[in-house]
Amino acid sequence: MGYGIPKLTEPVRWGTVRDMQPKSLQPLRRGLSLRERIHDRLRAAIISGELAPGSPVIEAELATRLGASRTPVREALRRLEAEGLLEPRGLRGSVVRELRADEVECVFEIREALESLAARRAARTMRETDLRKLQDYVERMRESVDDANEMERHDTGFHDVILASASGERLKRMLTELREELIAYRFISLSDPDRRRATVGEYEAIVEALRGHDEDAAAARTAAHIANARAAVLRLAAAAEAVPASAS
Repeated sequence: MGYGIPKLTEPVRWGTVRDMQPKSLQPLRRGLSLRERIHDRLRAAIISGELAPGSPVIEAELATRLGASRTPVREALRRLEAEGLLEPRGLRGSVVRELRADEVECVFEIREALESLAARRAARTMRETDLRKLQDYVERMRESVDDANEMERHDTGFHDVILASASGERLKRMLTELREELIAYRFISLSDPDRRRATVGEYEAIVEALRGHDEDAAAARTAAHIANARAAVLRLAAAAEAVPASAS
């Protein structure tokens, strides 16, 4: 139910693509945007735990399993590496990234400070057109609460509207760079159905504060949202660390 997080009653399985259950990694139908479809399938396999942390991801095996040529598979793997879901291992291919609690804490603390500042600045000058965009994203997230991938797309759009309204090029550059490191963690957090449902309510509260041009409330509610996301990721990280210990 998380990013490579197996059930606590099961041992961790450190296998390759040959060992996985065929839920996500089934042959692909031919069509347009093959690279994107491969990327989405692999990302779903990582989030669902079919590809466990530390598992080797081998390009040739994936191409065979998915019924695709190696070129789009290679491109999809490079994108997953850029998103932080995979770690490159040179000629040995890639492995599914493992969570580190200390890294999660640090990155989320930085995000909390910057996103809260963005919300505070956006509250000063938030326009009605942007408020409608935010509310539209909230409704889309509510409608796609059972689809983690779709919800992540709307989640990104929501934060982009706030950042665009915040003004300040330095803040935008800092948050844009940080978000590249956060992509994997956001997928982890949103892989939890309860967390997805809670996110919708948290965003509604943020929109309410922005609509009232309440800088303190906008900053505080944004900080609370990010703190809740951090807690969800750390909970999954702790579960991942507990499994090998109990299985040994």
